[in-house]
Amino acid sequence: MMPTPLDRRALLSGALAGAAALAARPTLARAAGPAELRVAQPWEFKTLELGEAGFTYSRAGITETLVASLPDGRIAPGLAQSWSVSDDGLQWRFRLRDAVFHDGTRLDAAAAKASFERLLPQSLYLKRAGIAAVEADGQDLVLKLDRPFGPLLSYLVDNSAALLAPGAFDGEGRVRAIIGTGPFKIGAAELPRSLALVRHEAYWGEKARVAAVRYDAVGNGDTRTNIAVAKDADIVFNLAAQGVGRAGSAGMTIERVIIPRTHILMLNCAKPQFAEAAVRRALSMALDREGIAAGVMRNKALAATQYLPPTLAEWHFADLAPLRQDVAAANALLDAAGWPRGADGIRAKGGVRFAGTVRTFANRPELPVIATAMQAQLRAIGFDLAISVGEAQAIYEAQKDGSLELGLSSRNLVIVPDPIGTIALDYAADSIAPGSTGTTNWRHDGLRQEVARYLAEADDRRRATARRAIAGIIHEELPIIPVTWYDQIVAVHPRVSGFVTDPLEQRYFLDRVAIAK
Repeated sequence: MMPTPLDRRALLSGALAGAAALAARPTLARAAGPAELRVAQPWEFKTLELGEAGFTYSRAGITETLVASLPDGRIAPGLAQSWSVSDDGLQWRFRLRDAVFHDGTRLDAAAAKASFERLLPQSLYLKRAGIAAVEADGQDLVLKLDRPFGPLLSYLVDNSAALLAPGAFDGEGRVRAIIGTGPFKIGAAELPRSLALVRHEAYWGEKARVAAVRYDAVGNGDTRTNIAVAKDADIVFNLAAQGVGRAGSAGMTIERVIIPRTHILMLNCAKPQFAEAAVRRALSMALDREGIAAGVMRNKALAATQYLPPTLAEWHFADLAPLRQDVAAANALLDAAGWPRGADGIRAKGGVRFAGTVRTFANRPELPVIATAMQAQLRAIGFDLAISVGEAQAIYEAQKDGSLELGLSSRNLVIVPDPIGTIALDYAADSIAPGSTGTTNWRHDGLRQEVARYLAEADDRRRATARRAIAGIIHEELPIIPVTWYDQIVAVHPRVSGFVTDPLEQRYFLDRVAIAK
């Protein structure tokens, strides 16, 4: 199915009358009414396809899934108020709560079944859970699996399989409108950069404390900093570390939370300069992670000593030798691997220059700065790094067409609350999925076996050995190179109360926020 382009008419279809009062404005600088919460964040609303942009709608509180993740990673009821599983692990039964879609349609098992069947083929994670059949049984939605799948509840948090109303789909099953059940619904839009949300008065849970939200996509990090300094938004997400001082001095409250996200250097392992694990280790040894973390991220503790950060305690292992800078050892590895230096100081082997262009993007403003820091560090081991700053999508497109040499990106490790979702997609899949920032032309059969063992196992005690094996293979083979972990930095206006940062980046919890009058 081809992606559905985002257009104003489609997005607004199903919105209630009266929402036109929230017509989109040309800039953030225009004053907002006291009841409107103003939010600035990096990501545009480019498509209706939840498989590509579902996170933008779930974070904003527009769409919801059967179950939800809490900020501490626990699974909680969502649109399913309870569930049970058969002894053989092949049948899961979910009792749906009494909820209403934004267009007034009631949620029932038939509507949930129709939504599941239409969205499951395009889902990023849930389609890998082995769901063989979806049935409606009274007020219960029944999922039948073709094999036991231990982390199913985590996979059900996949925002690309959120439940949409029957009216959200056209006759061919394509999404034509975002009609969810969340605490906010779409009132107006200026696409792809802004949405005006209104409170869903028939929401099944506690109603949002604010009546309206102005939600702007601001890709440039410096612009987001300026918005925070000018207090032109109430909440500014993904504030650059360099902007913290200015925003704080302007009176904004700064929230910093280390989250399960890693900035990674992606390598095309089909290229001769990245094919050998020893050479990838040399590249890793060239990086001054502590210097990058302290100088760019303004937090030395973010130096990535392994792929998964300590916030994911079950996936972070103290017995893995920390990734450290060691230029002398890196040069020795490269000498032994047959990459001698040329007259210009750059290595070559078999006519292949030890060089490459790294693609990165500015939505996360620290990434181009990190790339510049790596440029000098890699030259110390004879690698010539060029930098190309464009759109994040360009990395994925280059992966697909084989032109990627290196990519500097940021990987959310818990798009579903169990990191196995990301690991299975990025390291053990046969194709590159949209949104993936994992390996390129790298395969490890041992890792795939451990991933399969983990996915089939319901007992977490027995999954622990698979976790250690998976983490160890990634650490030793370095098909991607971890650079820094990440802390989410949010600037919050003093008139805002009740703001909560979700370390898992699943939701912005805007429904919990209040504005002082």
